[in-house]
Amino acid sequence: MTLHYELPTTADFAALAGPHQPAITIYTSTSPVVSERERAEVAVKSAFDEAIEQVKASDAPGPVIEELRSARDAILLDQRLWGRLSRSLAIFVAPGFSEVFVLPNRLDESLHVGSHFTLGQLLRAPSQDQEAFAVAISGNEWSLWHATPTDRAAQLPVDPSLPKNADDAAKRAPGYTGRRRNGGHGDRGVNEEDRKPTTLDTYAKRVADAVRQELATRDPEERVPLFVFAAEPMLSQFIERAHNNRRIAPVHGGPDRLGAAEIDEAIREELARLNISEADEALHGLTEGSAGRVERDLATIGRLAADGAVDTLWFDFTTSVNGTLDRETGAIEFATGNGADEHLPDGTLAGDVLPQLAMLVISKGGKVVTVRSEDLDESVWSGPAMAELRFALG
Repeated sequence: MTLHYELPTTADFAALAGPHQPAITIYTSTSPVVSERERAEVAVKSAFDEAIEQVKASDAPGPVIEELRSARDAILLDQRLWGRLSRSLAIFVAPGFSEVFVLPNRLDESLHVGSHFTLGQLLRAPSQDQEAFAVAISGNEWSLWHATPTDRAAQLPVDPSLPKNADDAAKRAPGYTGRRRNGGHGDRGVNEEDRKPTTLDTYAKRVADAVRQELATRDPEERVPLFVFAAEPMLSQFIERAHNNRRIAPVHGGPDRLGAAEIDEAIREELARLNISEADEALHGLTEGSAGRVERDLATIGRLAADGAVDTLWFDFTTSVNGTLDRETGAIEFATGNGADEHLPDGTLAGDVLPQLAMLVISKGGKVVTVRSEDLDESVWSGPAMAELRFALG
């Protein structure tokens, strides 16, 4: 068994592609919280047992069944795996083949048994944002966080000379007298409404400046989004002062009692929403302002992808269209049943062509975005795939 804690690479997809009959694909949600480990183990065992029953029902030879059972047992007994879970597992098992990916993004629970692995969901991890910064700020304290594609959110060190909270900022302000009203019964006994707006403004500005400087060092191209965990009025005060070219998104609510696990969980959920929103916005812009540069026919997309003419491919990872793809010419031959079956008319085994198309686009320098049709505006999306071309067709 090969265990992966990094995002899947082009080489990984190449190893997974092609016939692997019988191929078992399992996607399951997990959690880094130790107390939830047993649920994930049970889910994986149950999925494996169901898959092996399906293989048995197809009259597979006894040695193949035993090999699949051995692969299942090796995965279930691997303490490296179960001791370092993230938010999802992607498991691919076939005779002589066993690969497991520990992924940070939440995947849909699914099981598939066939002649090929189903790779649509696996492509979600490298094709969408899986990294973010976050600042959690209230009048009582503030902290800066970083979540990566392979690690949970961790708190970043900050300059100790900066104000630790609004009271600290007030003490440093000109004219401070040392008097303030007693706090209420909120987080840590301090009520932000009791502080002068000018104090909160100063505090928000100091923190926003510090965050901007820190992130400029860590991400000078401003590629990684920043989520702001705060309640009003602090949320608006911080964002007003933090805006630059970086994507900044609010997360409403007091953050004082959020620990690392809660921060990471919220970041992953917000990243999913951000990915959906940006895909929908991009598709609106594409259909409204890129006449001649949009293609929806899969056969045509295949040929254009082979020529390196596809700039961005969007495809619905929840949909499968089976067939074969010639990587040299981009020609697609669809399986019987309009791509629903697992064989070509001549009996050749067929796999899902959508991930194959995606990998072809990536190999030619294009970009891939995985989506769910149900998340997108029907007026601009017509699945299972759409392509933005590098130039308009004549």
